[in-house]
Amino acid sequence: MPDRKKMEQLSNYRKSEIAEFAEFVADEYCPDCMVMPETIAALSGISYNYGDYLNYFDGLLEHDSGDFHIYLNTHSAQYPERLRFSFAHELGHYFIDDHRNSLKKGNSLHKSYSSLLPKNIVETEADCFASNLLAPPTRFVNFIHRKKFDFSLIESISKHFGISLSATLFRFIEIGNHPIMVVYSQNGRVKFKWNSEDFPYKFLNCNSSQKVPINTVVAEYFADKTTYNDAETVFASDWFKSFDDIRGIQLREKCIYPTFNDTVISIIWE
Repeated sequence: MPDRKKMEQLSNYRKSEIAEFAEFVADEYCPDCMVMPETIAALSGISYNYGDYLNYFDGLLEHDSGDFHIYLNTHSAQYPERLRFSFAHELGHYFIDDHRNSLKKGNSLHKSYSSLLPKNIVETEADCFASNLLAPPTRFVNFIHRKKFDFSLIESISKHFGISLSATLFRFIEIGNHPIMVVYSQNGRVKFKWNSEDFPYKFLNCNSSQKVPINTVVAEYFADKTTYNDAETVFASDWFKSFDDIRGIQLREKCIYPTFNDTVISIIWE
């Protein structure tokens, strides 16, 4: 099963370098308000437009005779947060020197796609830039300071920074104030997992076919499409394998039930 940290392919130093640069850009162009990619593009001399480009790309950065233009695809963008991330991602390709210089040297078009699947290093760097641009680390940490974790905190972060719930969860895993694990399941099988460094459990209680663990909230959904509005109590021993005795330890599980591809995102915390 793919692990988020292996998928990223970025050293901690490089991630920190990109995060610091993205935060600088956010503070330079949008110091006292929500970060607006349109404002950054306009002030940087980058033209842009929104249009329906079917499934050809989510965002595209074009270079022509020294000028840059960003195309943003509204076809598959069900939510404005997705378009904001695609816009920020393309800005990453512009602001990161190696990416911009590559376009100038002859790669005049660069297509990008939003996906949880493993990406090459260039796309991973642009994703890192986008997440830190839209939710700058200092602002993020200040916003969650002394706030108790539950799913409503994720929702309030998402609304405050204008980013999707999934993007919010990834940011919270990186710099949040409470350890969590996020599990992405499809058709009854675990596809990916991510967790905070200090989350106490690492190994999912899955068999070789990666079927979701039984007696969990997500298992109920795949069994008979049962859904819950609130977080439910589950046992750590149902979700995880451990060398320690974890019988009786209770966790909270909140599921996000997408309306496509039979996918569920589970958030698990103590």
